[in-house]
Amino acid sequence: MAQLLEFSGESVAKVTFYIPTIHCSSCLWLLEHLYRINPNIQQARVDFLKKQVHLTYNPTELTLRQVVELLSSIGYEPLISLNDVVQAGQKTSNRPFLYRLGVAGFCAGNIMLFSFPEYLGLTDPSFKHLFGILNLLLAIPVVFYSASGYFESVWTALRKGTINIDFPILLGILVAFFRGTYEVLALDGAGYFDSLTGLIFFLLCGKWFQQRTHEFLSFERDYKSYFPLAVTVLGRGAGGREQGRPSDFIPAPCPLPLDTEQVIPVAQLRKGDRIRVRNHELIPADGLLYRGHGMIDYSFVTGESEPEAKEPGALLYAGGKQVGEAIELEVVREVSQSYLTQLWNNDAFQKEDNSRIRTFADAVGTYFTVTVMSVAALVGLYWYAYHDPARAINAFTAVLIIACPCALSLSYPFALGNGLRLLGKRHLYLKNADVIEKMAACDTIVFDKTGTLTTPQHTVVEQFDRPLRSIERAMVVSLVRQSAHPLSRKLTTYLSGNVPLSIDYFTEVPGHGIQALVDGLIVKLGTRSFVDPTVAVCEDTVKKHELAGARVYLSIDRQYRGYFGFPNEYRSGLEDMLTSLRTTHQLYLLSGDNDHAQTELTHLFPKTGQMHFNCRPEEKLAFIKHLQANDRRVMMVGDGLNDAGALKQADVGIAVTDDTVQFTPASDAILEAGALMQLPQMLNYTRFGMRLIRFSFIVSLVYNFIGLSYALTGNLSPVVAAILMPISSATMLAISTLGMRWRKI
Repeated sequence: MAQLLEFSGESVAKVTFYIPTIHCSSCLWLLEHLYRINPNIQQARVDFLKKQVHLTYNPTELTLRQVVELLSSIGYEPLISLNDVVQAGQKTSNRPFLYRLGVAGFCAGNIMLFSFPEYLGLTDPSFKHLFGILNLLLAIPVVFYSASGYFESVWTALRKGTINIDFPILLGILVAFFRGTYEVLALDGAGYFDSLTGLIFFLLCGKWFQQRTHEFLSFERDYKSYFPLAVTVLGRGAGGREQGRPSDFIPAPCPLPLDTEQVIPVAQLRKGDRIRVRNHELIPADGLLYRGHGMIDYSFVTGESEPEAKEPGALLYAGGKQVGEAIELEVVREVSQSYLTQLWNNDAFQKEDNSRIRTFADAVGTYFTVTVMSVAALVGLYWYAYHDPARAINAFTAVLIIACPCALSLSYPFALGNGLRLLGKRHLYLKNADVIEKMAACDTIVFDKTGTLTTPQHTVVEQFDRPLRSIERAMVVSLVRQSAHPLSRKLTTYLSGNVPLSIDYFTEVPGHGIQALVDGLIVKLGTRSFVDPTVAVCEDTVKKHELAGARVYLSIDRQYRGYFGFPNEYRSGLEDMLTSLRTTHQLYLLSGDNDHAQTELTHLFPKTGQMHFNCRPEEKLAFIKHLQANDRRVMMVGDGLNDAGALKQADVGIAVTDDTVQFTPASDAILEAGALMQLPQMLNYTRFGMRLIRFSFIVSLVYNFIGLSYALTGNLSPVVAAILMPISSATMLAISTLGMRWRKI
């Protein structure tokens, strides 16, 4: 059972179960409120498309067996298999639905055949009554078996004291069934069974089509849209070891030299690989701590930020973040990309203020169900009380069917789902589909400079009081190889020929610098004020014309030595990108570097107050809050290192990445650095997507108004309504799916 656990700590354990019986929004609500049934369930999140539930519970009070028993007791028995549980489950989970669809199609077809004499006016009283009885018998399994999902959904919602979107659909089904039964048994009529069973069949066909499309989108999301993350591999494992053997958890010698570093995508990481995880880097896969002192921050997994000390030999779980010196691990379980997706969507890292940008679906759909029910009731009462009581039920039923909310509920997820997939192909990886709508609503973009607008080039200029000795250069490389900051990585490459020394007491102060005890001496790298506290003024004591770019200052044994300079090399196409964005957005630049680059950036940010330098992380955060206080909807584009607070505060935070495993939960999207110049086209695409959704809603309303104009007069047959409804749904799907695919990014 322990192999099912994704994380296990003293007070927190995480597990994911595949539950085939998840089928509606009521299931989602019940499973996500398991903590009300058992307080030891700390959190439950449902992935509706994959029929998975991700549980966090207290292992000291609740065993994994008890968790499974709890799920089974409320009707959600997990399908447990250690061999690709999701694929195994998906092959069998559709069978009950296909059975219901087949029964509905068989019965609806036969009822149509028995109803042909009625359609053609060939009335024979004896056969008419017989066919009516046969139609009633065939309609019973359709209503109470094929449409059983609607009964379950509505009943679960009513038990919670709410009305869900299936309520008006089920109400229309029941009204048509009992009205038809009354006509057949009491009035020797034909009833409404042809239109009723046809409606249920069309509804199930729509669900099947929606499910198949969602599965396709889910496949694209899971297996093709990998995050642009990389990991530093020191040696490749022998591989091929049998799963479950004790040797899986014993470090094995690497066949490649440990000093041979190779950066590879996390998707290529394999069991047995030796990897290096630097300060504030994410652990991409479960592994044994092989070398170094681990201080693991599992806030990405548990929401608790207190680091846990780990010694060599300890098992470290994926999703933890190293705080301190670089450590080396041996991978014991291959990386799970879907698990990283789950961590990214952890509720602990959602935006605190979700009300700033109200979604279009919320604005339109809030009162839809209540409005439809009210109109249907008023129409029925109008005909019953003032005109033809016989038409009251027909009008009431027709209104409920023609105004079915299925069409409205399809356009939104299909359009955004296709947008999510296509943006992923352009190397913009979004946390979820809602980010598309938020991106379209933003009117202000704030850029970081280093690592975002500049390239990861490795040109380094040295300016020291005297040249660094070999031992001093070894001290520097020993320090910078612990950090994942872009400038540290540049220095690591630049000084790679020097043999590293052992270090102790490594610390990194975001926005300021890094320090450690190297070979018995205190070595500091960072801002001038950080390495030399005696400097009371800003660090730009060197004339501006000497260097336009970032600087990393050095002190050894409390003696200031000088700095490493990094001339600015901006990304190709930067000017065209910013020029395009200026036509639609207000632009700002926030940089933690000195203002030596201000002159060369003035033509890109010409307005006063657009550029701010020497910004600490907390100052970037305050600037974002200031913009939002002035009713600006802000997008922050940064490298995800010193910008975590600003990324989380912004309405949309985009982390730009080159070749690092830096993966912050604060970001809403991850953008490959090579695709940064496509940002204007991507934003235009998101705005087009929202216009397409609004257009599809208008088309749906046109369908509803046309159908309601007949339904209100009581002249619309339920069978006509049953045909119009799936045609409307198919039109909505075609508009949302083909429109998003047709538009080029």
